[in-house]
This record gives sequence, C-alpha cells and structure tokens, in this order.
Amino acid sequence: MQQTAVHNNAVVLSELPVERSEVSGVLKTIESEPLLMEFLMSPVIFYRKKEAVEKKISKVAGLSKTMTDFLLVMIRNHNERIIPDILREYLRLEDEKAGILKAELFYTDEGDLEADKKKAEACLEKLFPDAKFDFAVHQDKNLIGGYLVRCKNYEIDRSYKGQLRQLQNKLYGR
Repeated sequence: MQQTAVHNNAVVLSELPVERSEVSGVLKTIESEPLLMEFLMSPVIFYRKKEAVEKKISKVAGLSKTMTDFLLVMIRNHNERIIPDILREYLRLEDEKAGILKAELFYTDEGDLEADKKKAEACLEKLFPDAKFDFAVHQDKNLIGGYLVRCKNYEIDRSYKGQLRQLQNKLYGR
C-alpha cells in the first residue's frame, strides 16, 4: 500500500507546476540532512511545529509556494516518512516521460567498463527501442567476469557467474 501512496503522490506532484530542478534540490537536501528527516518523522513532535519548521526551511531555500504547499500537505497527512520516496518516484516518472530509463550496470574490475556498457545498452535497446538509458554503475567482483544489467523489471545476466549458474541448472535439470 505504501508503494501505491508513493506513486500516486508522485503523479500528483508531476501534475503541479514545479520544476524538476526544485524537486531534485529538495531531495538532495533531505538526503544530505538526516536530522531533518529524523525531526519530521518524530512521533512526539506535533505536526504544527513540523509545519512551522518546514515553512522556515522553504523560505530560506527559496522553494516555490507550490512545492512548499505540497510538503506541508504531506506533513499534515502524516506522510513525512515517504517524502523522499515520492520525490524519487517523481524524478523517475519525469525521466520516463522524456524516454529516459534508469538502468543499473554491475561489472567486474577485470572487464572493460565502456565495452560492457555498450553491450548492455545494445541488449536494452532490443527491449526498449525508443529509450535512452541513464546507467548507475556498480563494481561487483563476485561476477568473476562479464556484466549484469537491470532495467525496469528486466535483468540481463552476461556475467561468468550467471553463465556458470545456467550451466549448473542445465546439468542438474533445475
């Protein structure tokens, strides 16, 4: 149910006249200031006090009235804990509208990262022909060699570890 609330609130936010850069800035602030989230999620602090602090922060940060009001509604409805998730989902939705998909690329230090990235992109282009890809790159020495890429609900495993696992499954009939 929380995932639905996150998505629905992100959709609402995407229909409001807010700039992507403003949403991104708020998310960076929240992620870089753990005490702020701790304050907002505290069950012993009355929501009016949280609203007052949010208004001061918004004024200092120069947030638009729309963004400030959105955050205040989240606080008023006791949805403070999912604000970062809503902002991330908003950014994902905006990327998706622009035809940009997030993908995760896991590679080993032995392989050539750029070559793996090109191969992964070629595989993803077969699944999503009109999309552009924004890769988050992670080094994973457990893959032995090759790469693994994840995008949306798809996983393409071209790692040596994955190939060995597939061979084992064939041999043992799993």
